[in-house]
Amino acid sequence: MSHVAIQAERLQQIRDILVDVLEIEPDELTETSDFVNQHGADSLLAIDIIASIERSMGVRIPSAALPEMVNLGAVVELVLRYEQEDTDA
Repeated sequence: MSHVAIQAERLQQIRDILVDVLEIEPDELTETSDFVNQHGADSLLAIDIIASIERSMGVRIPSAALPEMVNLGAVVELVLRYEQEDTDA
């Protein structure tokens, strides 16, 4: 599988997790839609997002990264960052 196909698969997996946890329709989630202001997320939902990502993708994201999780784009960047750290370790 190509690098691009893997990235697209991860993006879809993250989108699916966010849509499920935030209880929104897929078309409501854009790369920049704000979890708190546009989707009513709170810190408990952010923890649920992290737990779901860790469970389904095997990427450990520290709770200190919670404030960075403001939209889809930020979550994708976090997953890629911590996935890279896991492979470097």
